[in-house]
Amino acid sequence: MTRPQIPGQIELVFDVPELGDVLRAELTTHVLPGWQSMGACRSVADDTWFPDPADTMSKAAALDRCGFCPVRRSCLAHALATGEEYGVWGGTTELQRDVLVRDLVDGADVVDALDGATLLPEFLWRQAS
Repeated sequence: MTRPQIPGQIELVFDVPELGDVLRAELTTHVLPGWQSMGACRSVADDTWFPDPADTMSKAAALDRCGFCPVRRSCLAHALATGEEYGVWGGTTELQRDVLVRDLVDGADVVDALDGATLLPEFLWRQAS
């Protein structure tokens, strides 16, 4: 996948491995049935979730909108399980999902990966102790 170069941006290049069937199945268990109808994105135009890579303001607005979405975890698990390459899903960008996929293939726990990506920092205090 080729992404447009943004002036001043450092390009991170690494191969993104494919998730195996076992990981996809485990991710699918974290997807609530009917999650799409409960998403904060339901009332917003589709273009909002697929901002131009150079438009950092639009991308930030989409990520902010995901911040308190009640189905953020299901959305991210769905995106990872189905291999969504583009757009904002579960409060993550394309690059963030690529990193999560690599972590999962390298043996990271699915629950820990989803928690780390979807819980707000103030709710992660339990992991610190």
